[in-house]
Amino acid sequence: MTGPDDAVARYLRALDRLGAVVDAVPAQGWDAATPCPGWSARQLLGHLVDGQNQVLAMLAGEGRRAPVADPGALGLLAGPDPAGSWRRAYQAAVAALSRAAPGAGVATPLGPRTVEQLLGIALVEPVVHTWDLATATGRPADLDPDAVRALLPGVLALGGQLQATGMYPPAVPVPDDAPAQDRLLAALGRRPPG
Repeated sequence: MTGPDDAVARYLRALDRLGAVVDAVPAQGWDAATPCPGWSARQLLGHLVDGQNQVLAMLAGEGRRAPVADPGALGLLAGPDPAGSWRRAYQAAVAALSRAAPGAGVATPLGPRTVEQLLGIALVEPVVHTWDLATATGRPADLDPDAVRALLPGVLALGGQLQATGMYPPAVPVPDDAPAQDRLLAALGRRPPG
């Protein structure tokens, strides 16, 4: 059985895994194309920093800020030191989550939720984009199995609704007995290796 504190720990583990991939990107790797159409690794990192800013704003009771959508602006958000930009966003997230009560209410674009529910929704971003960034820079990406297990049922239940948002490419077919990580990636429009 999982509890509210598990959602915080799971989210922080996802951020830790992402941070390890970010730290392994060589300087020239930030210009690499990612599986996210039209985004470089630098722009993807800017998107992740912006995503953490969104979560922090909701935790602080400010509601959701307008997300940065322009790829050029995302690259600027990552700045000349993308790994440093990520570390600052990560440290702010850790500080905010250390003060957040998992059962506390927060305003989200989906209406009132608890911190636990917010993190359950937000988890998809660091998880899938860890794979995207690793893939863009030629590194293997073994995602946190606990995070994959937590996300997979909800992502599969949403089916094409995710793609209808315009935020995800069409799902790709994989065998029903494919590993959970591959099924999650495929449902989010990624082509798992193999």
